[in-house]
This record gives sequence, structure tokens and C-alpha cells, in this order.
Amino acid sequence: MSDFKELRSIELTSFTAITAGISVLFSIIAAVILSIGISLLVPNGSSIIIYLIPTVIVGSFMFTIYSSFSEGLFYNLLARKLKTVAVELKDGKEIVKISTTETAMMVSIILTIQVILIYLVSVLILPLLLSTAMQTLLYSGQQVIAYEIYQLLVFISQPVTIAIFIFGTFIISFVFILIGTYIYNILAKSGRGVVLNLSNENGLTAIDSVDSLRLAIVFAIISAVLNLVTGIIMIISGAPLTTGAGNFLGGFVGGFISAYLMGLFYNFLAPKLGKLKLELIDFKIN
Repeated sequence: MSDFKELRSIELTSFTAITAGISVLFSIIAAVILSIGISLLVPNGSSIIIYLIPTVIVGSFMFTIYSSFSEGLFYNLLARKLKTVAVELKDGKEIVKISTTETAMMVSIILTIQVILIYLVSVLILPLLLSTAMQTLLYSGQQVIAYEIYQLLVFISQPVTIAIFIFGTFIISFVFILIGTYIYNILAKSGRGVVLNLSNENGLTAIDSVDSLRLAIVFAIISAVLNLVTGIIMIISGAPLTTGAGNFLGGFVGGFISAYLMGLFYNFLAPKLGKLKLELIDFKIN
């Protein structure tokens, strides 16, 4: 038995808390790996490690809080005006279909808005940082590097560069999300859809747990195909033929590991930080 549900809104507190918690766990792993690499490659690198670990963890935590809250907020606002993401649930737990165009449009618009906001902030901060760096380099006799930084500042300040960056973000994210959802729907038809354990809490749908293996397999295949597409584009642009195979393999392995860990982290943190809660209503996917 299948039910068609529309994602009308995201509960911001639960979304921000669980994504921030998952991000912290990923950042701890990244900080440990970086620390091991630095200790092996850099003599007397312990002083760097002392600052590196808290910087990576705290920075990741703060950025995730901003990005998660803004993503949820923008989704809820856009859901009042645009067609929202819709899914087909089999037996109330397996996602066997995701709306393609609506999902791609919603995600790409949200990412574009975030890029614009980041750019507006960088307009105020980045020139100050670059000019300070230039002054320091000039006083230290590094005129060549200072000139290159100046050229970078001029380049990123050009209206054409800004427009290309913004529209490029929208187009690339739309195309890749569209391809990804199509691939997911093909996989889900063959019984490989993501399985969620859901419950009802105060009128909202809570995700109790995620089947980590199902999530990892699906995400690995999608990531591998998208990375292969990127590799083919790079080959056409002149990169070696091995780029395609490397991108495909790297996308599969990296996608599997990251998605599997994400599922494990969610299942571990949900009882402690709170489950992700969504407003799902009955809907029909065309």
C-alpha cells in the first residue's frame, strides 16, 4: 500500500539540532584525520593540532546551525508560493518515489539564496581581509603575491563574475538534483528505496530511525553517477581519461561511507537531541 505525501514544512528546531549534531560528529572525524596527517608530515605539528581541532569542530558547528536553520526557513517560506517536495511512501516507511522537478527547483532556489547572502556578507568582509593581507605582504617584500591577491579581488568584484556565480549555482544544482532524483526513482522501483521508521508526534511526522545500509547504497550509486558526469565533462575539457573512472569510484566509495555514517549518526543522536519532525500532508505525485 502506498501513500502520497507532500512536505509542507520542516520543524526548524529539530532540523537544526539534528543536522548540527551530525555535523559535529563528522567534524570530529575530519579533525582527527587532519591531525594525524599533520603529525606525520609536519615536524613539531602539535601546536597546529591544538588550534586545528577546536577550530574545525566549532567552525563546523556554527556554520551548520546557520545553514540548516536558513535552509529550513527558506523551504517553509517558499512552500507557500511554490510546489513543494512530494514523496510516495510504501507501507508507510519506504520512499519509492520523489517528485523530480519540484525537488530540483526548491533545492536550487534555496542554494542560490544562500549563495547571494554569503556574497553580500563577503562584500563587506572579504575586501577588508584581502587588503590587510596585501598590506602585510607589501611590507614584507612579497609584491608578486600582493599583486595576485589584488587581481583576485578585482576579478571577484566584477558584476559578470557575480552573475555567472549566482546563475551557475542555480543551473548546476537544478540539473544535478534533477538527475539525482531520477536515479533515485529508478532505484526505488527495484526495491532499493530508503527506509524510514516514522511516527506521529503532535500532528507532525517524526523520523524515528533510518536504515543506514539502504541510505548508503542509494546515495553511493547516485553520487557515483553524478561524479561520472562531472568526470566526463572534465575529460571533454582536456583532463586525462582516468579522471572519469577515478571520479566514479571516488563518488561511490565516498558517497557510501558518508551516507552510512550519516544514518548511524542520526540513529544515535535522534533519541538524545530530538527526532527530525516534518509536516506531511496527503498529496498526489503527477
